Amino acid sequence: MFNLLEPAELRLGGILAAVVGLRMLGLFLVLPVFMLLAMDTPGYTPTLAGLAIGIYGLTQAAMQQPFGRLSDRWGRRRVIWLGLALFVAGGVVAALANGMALLIAGRALQGCGAIAGVTLAFAADHTHPQRQPVIMALIGIGIGASFLVSIMLSVPLAAVLGLSGLFWLTSVLGVLAMLMVAATPGHGPARADFPPTSEVNGDIRPLAASVFLLHALMTLFFVVLPGMLVADYALALPQHWKIYVPTMALSAICVFPLLHALGRRGQERDVLPWAFAALALVFALIGHSGGVWMLMAVVTLYFLAFNVLEAAMPSLVSRLAGPHGRGHRMGVYTTFQFLGAFCGGAGGGWLLERLGPAQLLTAAAGVCLAWAVIYRWLPVTRPAR
Repeated sequence: MFNLLEPAELRLGGILAAVVGLRMLGLFLVLPVFMLLAMDTPGYTPTLAGLAIGIYGLTQAAMQQPFGRLSDRWGRRRVIWLGLALFVAGGVVAALANGMALLIAGRALQGCGAIAGVTLAFAADHTHPQRQPVIMALIGIGIGASFLVSIMLSVPLAAVLGLSGLFWLTSVLGVLAMLMVAATPGHGPARADFPPTSEVNGDIRPLAASVFLLHALMTLFFVVLPGMLVADYALALPQHWKIYVPTMALSAICVFPLLHALGRRGQERDVLPWAFAALALVFALIGHSGGVWMLMAVVTLYFLAFNVLEAAMPSLVSRLAGPHGRGHRMGVYTTFQFLGAFCGGAGGGWLLERLGPAQLLTAAAGVCLAWAVIYRWLPVTRPAR
């Protein structure tokens, strides 16, 4: 990986991966234990606790485009600072909450710090177009690493700190991320002249639909998989890292040279339908994978296909946008990303209850395969290399 980027690009990618990773670590540490710990909060109901979890994604989706447009005018670094400040403030509100209403308000305020699209635009501003998929993957690996750390630390930390202490910890991690942003380049694109919203949305519509589907299926995957690991493989929740860590590590080793080769040849767009076809294969096999080794092979394929899509698609969006409207278009793109995650979680749980895991996975495989075929024949504009 280290010889696939220029030194300045690698440094920026490492900083942004750490910034996003610290922020996501704060979120991931809370999620596995939130429903249980929130029971002690005055006014608790399962519905309100579910709202507290889900409202973060809704406010994230709502604020992606405003933050993207603001970053085109005001500069990426300032807007990332603003988003992290809102995230820190939301953590403080949630930590001090004496009832469900304030807990929900804190989570909503955390979500208002919508810096995902701005961070991707910042990375694209300072990276050669052919190497953009690699730096996007590096940022994605930072998120994946924070997820793995949270799996191993969430339950022990919750036992010591409680829910309020976990939210204080999220704010501390947010402050650390703000300090790291100071090491990034301060200059950015000049003030943007914005095209109409319909024009901005038009040529990235297939990519926006793709990221919506990708994150809906990602959330659905993690709605189904933990239950399968417990029921079919007798792996208790604290042992799930034994599946996730090696499979994510192996997929990361494979994905960087693959993305580098695709970027050099300008084939990021060509690989998208094949990656969705690979996801279809994953969903078709995951319920019939037999032993643990076969399961790990299937999960590795999932992470490889997911990481290819997660890195290639924002690179394509950034190159279609050009430097001045990049924050806005990344905001449009990440809006669909967070909406997909919300719909996948809410809809996945509802469908799991009614269809069961086997039928749900079969349906997901069919959706992936259908989108692979549809995308293959869509008249998508190719960005300049």
